[in-house]
Amino acid sequence: MSGARTAIVTVAYGHSTENLDYTFSSFALNRGIPLHAIILGRELPKRRIEGITYHLVEPVPDFSHPLREVYFRRMELIDRLDVDHALVVDSYDVLCLQPLPPFEKILGGSDVAACAEHLGARYLMGQGYTANFLNGGVFFWNIPASRDIRREIVERGRSHFRRKADDQYCINEVIQTKYYDRLRILPCQYNYRAYFNRKQSGWPTVDHLNGVLIYHNAPCIEQAKAWLKTSAPQPKAALPQLSKDSAPLDSNGMFLREIKQWQADEIIEPSWKFRMFRSVLSWRVVHGLLRLIWPLFVRLKIDHWLRRLPIG
Repeated sequence: MSGARTAIVTVAYGHSTENLDYTFSSFALNRGIPLHAIILGRELPKRRIEGITYHLVEPVPDFSHPLREVYFRRMELIDRLDVDHALVVDSYDVLCLQPLPPFEKILGGSDVAACAEHLGARYLMGQGYTANFLNGGVFFWNIPASRDIRREIVERGRSHFRRKADDQYCINEVIQTKYYDRLRILPCQYNYRAYFNRKQSGWPTVDHLNGVLIYHNAPCIEQAKAWLKTSAPQPKAALPQLSKDSAPLDSNGMFLREIKQWQADEIIEPSWKFRMFRSVLSWRVVHGLLRLIWPLFVRLKIDHWLRRLPIG
């Protein structure tokens, strides 16, 4: 594989390989930066999108599931490209809304740059806790400088399965514990996760995408694309003016104003369903019981229903 010194890359398998114009081709608005799609499979897709360079890579069984293989191997497969800096994005739910600054500027001298997940405060193996749990769907890499970081993340994932989408555990454990001084945490406009004109418990909802560079929310991609047909994203969102107080407030006025402020949505919390299922599944007895009766669930064909519970 060869090309320019900067690239935008996705790794894909299955359905998304035939439909890279759904979101990935939106990055073509970054003129002069080649788009590369690395396909895990036995053959290249029959439907190929103009402007995207396709590369076929043989899948390996190391990661137990093809989606998990995509999430981990994309961090090592970018070494096969002849580039110094790369943006690596999910193949089917990440939409570029505005041209991006030069990747060197985005990285700002760091080896890796990414955004925190919409619920960024998490417990973490190693460091113990982070307020900036990184989302894995949009990552900027200095390819040669980050090779040791990426190798360690991939080997950690290869050695132990936790869940099909456990790459973010490994990414954050390794980077936040050992390499935080080589990380640049980007503003959320580079990986905007809010729901757009749609309510979802446990998630933020917004009514515009002005100021957003990269939008990343699978259930709202169609709404975002429809909005783009009638609206041009503004480089920065508009900031409304606050109403001006006619005079300093007394203690009663301050108290009433503070009460009013509490009516505004400020803190985004996980949904009650998520909290409930996570709480129940944290009991060791439940895990032990599931191990005993899971074969019965599979035989009765109700395991697929249980897999859809909101525990992720």
